[in-house]
Amino acid sequence: MSRSQHTLRATFSVAVIAAGAQLSHAGGFSTARFGGERTHAASDQIGTLYYNPAGIAYGHGTRGQIEGLFAYRTIEYTRDPAAIDSATGTPDPATNSGKATLANTLASPFIGIATDGGIEGLGVGIGVYVPFGGQAKWDQNEAYRDNPDYPGAVDGPQRWAAIEGEQRSLYYTLAAAWRTKDEKFSIGAGLNVVSSSVSLVRARNLDGSDDTSATGGVIKEGRSLVEGKGLTFGASLGIMVKPTHCSRIGISYQSQPGFGEMKLEGTLTNKFGTGPELASDIEVRQQLPDIVRVAGEWRAFTKAALHLAVDYQRWSHYKNTCIMSAGATGKCAVNPDGSTSEQGILVNVPRNWQDTFTVRAGGRYFASDVLEFNGGLTFDTSAIGKADPVLGTTMDPSLFDMNKVIAQAGTAWQRGKVGLSFTLGYVFYMTRTEAARTADPMAPSRNPDMAGEYKSMVVYGLLGVGVTM
Repeated sequence: MSRSQHTLRATFSVAVIAAGAQLSHAGGFSTARFGGERTHAASDQIGTLYYNPAGIAYGHGTRGQIEGLFAYRTIEYTRDPAAIDSATGTPDPATNSGKATLANTLASPFIGIATDGGIEGLGVGIGVYVPFGGQAKWDQNEAYRDNPDYPGAVDGPQRWAAIEGEQRSLYYTLAAAWRTKDEKFSIGAGLNVVSSSVSLVRARNLDGSDDTSATGGVIKEGRSLVEGKGLTFGASLGIMVKPTHCSRIGISYQSQPGFGEMKLEGTLTNKFGTGPELASDIEVRQQLPDIVRVAGEWRAFTKAALHLAVDYQRWSHYKNTCIMSAGATGKCAVNPDGSTSEQGILVNVPRNWQDTFTVRAGGRYFASDVLEFNGGLTFDTSAIGKADPVLGTTMDPSLFDMNKVIAQAGTAWQRGKVGLSFTLGYVFYMTRTEAARTADPMAPSRNPDMAGEYKSMVVYGLLGVGVTM
């Protein structure tokens, strides 16, 4: 890699400031776990600002919650040599295959406050949190450090999808709810201001291949940086009912950010081979899911409560990530072979994700008036379906997902107006292997094949402080 290519990578290193990094706690890159087992669509905790706004009507007085998510995540990706997507030949296959690793620590906040304003049955709240996110900084391959023939290989075999990057959506939510005096029914709604951003550095060639060099040994491998930001809106609606004195059922709907396609405005900076760095104004277009949630909570005994929650996330909206010329009038739409008749698409990353569901069951044990223990298990399906029989998988190290099981246990302590909570969780991802494709997509969807074996695990803690006024 030339000195200017190293400079490009260093200059555009991504600042990591939010949660995610494939820290997937629900389908796709959804990261909503704030509140632990105490918060779901039938809960009265402040986290229901997101899960079900009707829940804030069951609180009393003014209360606030600050919670931090702290996580350690590892990923191991082994690229299949059969996935090497070379146009002119790869002299050394080891430069583009084999094992890539990642080990990151992550942090993300949840901040919420709710009040009844002194009016019985009213609930009004505001919150700031990150329900969608992903970030990564991959380890380097020291075997190729300062290698004059294959300078780009130091960034690992996964570099054609990601070297380091971030994608996140930060929500600012205002919600209001009302319940009846007998507490048997409540209804709530929320308005979300969604600030989204994406930043990704990856290896890239003009022809979409993963060639490290051209004919004659000339360095061909380049680097590409995509950066984009956008502001849009979303909304939520929920109801909650109490069929009996000791039970509560909640149903909610969370819209897509932007109620459909999101548009992030930014720049695309490319450096191909030994050529100059070129920057252009672009738009990143994609769609995130809308979500339906159903949950029930039962105070089964004097000292215990049980809950069951099911989420259905429509990740099938996420068909493509299109990088388009600024102001392009075409749609983010491609044909099954990757080609398009739409105007303005510079590069497309096919996704073709599928809907997911999450089932969570757990309980709470009230050891005393001030001390609670809780725990639960979650099963979550993968947003990435089976590979296309011809074009192969849409799985890649920048955004991947597998079926997973999540176990978490926690405790909460309340003394007077101050409460503390702590939850420890572990995400067990099921290993997934993707076969190499048998044909290459057409432009603008031609990207190197990232078939191979994917493994991951996440261990995380939730630490919260609550205050009642």
